[in-house]
Amino acid sequence: MGRFKGDEKNKEEEISDFNLTFSAVKVFSSNDVLICGSHGNIYAIHKTDGSQLWQTTFKAMGGIISLFVTDDDKLIAGAYGKTASFDLMTGAMIWVNKMPGFGYEEVSIVTTPSRILKPKKNPEQQPATDDIELPPHYNDAVVPERAIVLACSRGKAMGIDMETGKTLWTYNCPGGRYNIPVVIVEPPSMEEGRPNQLAYIGAAKWVYCLVAQTGAVVWSAKVASGMFGADFMTLATPWSSRLAAESHSAFSQNPAPQYLELQRQKASNSSS
Repeated sequence: MGRFKGDEKNKEEEISDFNLTFSAVKVFSSNDVLICGSHGNIYAIHKTDGSQLWQTTFKAMGGIISLFVTDDDKLIAGAYGKTASFDLMTGAMIWVNKMPGFGYEEVSIVTTPSRILKPKKNPEQQPATDDIELPPHYNDAVVPERAIVLACSRGKAMGIDMETGKTLWTYNCPGGRYNIPVVIVEPPSMEEGRPNQLAYIGAAKWVYCLVAQTGAVVWSAKVASGMFGADFMTLATPWSSRLAAESHSAFSQNPAPQYLELQRQKASNSSS
């Protein structure tokens, strides 16, 4: 549960750009929170009545603020070439990664889960049935994983430690140019011979498959060769689409940052 009142100031110098304010005392749980990013600010409002819980400044210089809520109640935000972590319940800043070398544009963000269910390598034999397809067996224990933030901008991808905000790896997508990459995370599957959590990254005409924990490249492929049209890519898998059906706000469904970049390109071409 969350309960707070008054103003709270951040003490760390590196996050001095962020000003946190609270509304009147209110008791709520994480399931009550709706996060909104607009006009350089992040707002937490109550889902039942729209009342504001807290607000913090996220200087995006007119850009779009990307938002992602993790499975352990952390809010990850990306904009203007930086990624930050906040406490979902209080809005307090946990860390900020200024993503050196990634420019000052929109950032696409997603995180790997902190715990996953892995299928057994050798599922027990099921009794034969004529009409019923039985579900696969899973280990009873939930397997803990080091959660990774995947932040992308200007044709590059970065793996960030969820707890500390430190950069774990970076990958400059060959052929991705300066487009904003999009990412889909797939869980491990022993049945499919995939022991690692993978990140599929799409940028321009290329797709890259990386090990999410280390950034190691599994494969890369050029999937498009067209000369006309916007140089952006969207991605989908059956797994990611089932998850996106409940959110309706992923980059691959609502490519607002890509549209903003397209407008910048048109303005640049008209002035040259």
